[in-house]
Amino acid sequence: MITEDDELRIDPRKLFPEAVKRVEILEDLKRSWVSVVGIENARYSCPCVLGVDCLTVEAVNDQARNKLVNMRGNILRGLSSLGYEVGENFTVKINEPESKKKLPAKKPVKKVKVIESEKKVRQYMSGAPDTLPEDINYALSHLRMYLEGRKTG
Repeated sequence: MITEDDELRIDPRKLFPEAVKRVEILEDLKRSWVSVVGIENARYSCPCVLGVDCLTVEAVNDQARNKLVNMRGNILRGLSSLGYEVGENFTVKINEPESKKKLPAKKPVKKVKVIESEKKVRQYMSGAPDTLPEDINYALSHLRMYLEGRKTG
């Protein structure tokens, strides 16, 4: 559609009506998830993607995943009640949350021994402006000495 200002406006509702309908049904399913799977299961899971013939649900732990696998019928009835036509090949996938999957493995922390020197702290303190309070000057100078020690250590 071209407007009066010769701008092209794309209306996703007209171009992709089925996809928009699935998004709306998914939002309705999220709001009614407690009534579909129960309070306890809803606390540890959430529907996240509704495809043409697949619903992906994220479950926090194995116990929630196992319970949801047995609730496939309830989930399909919930989708049907929201106006989604479930076909024969429709599947329900239950995954762990994306945020949990993408956590990188912890790298071992390299311990660096920093030799603290009161002489260096005083040296850094001497270059500070007179308006800087003594305690803040000491803390900043000590931090600078520590960070430089880590860099060289």
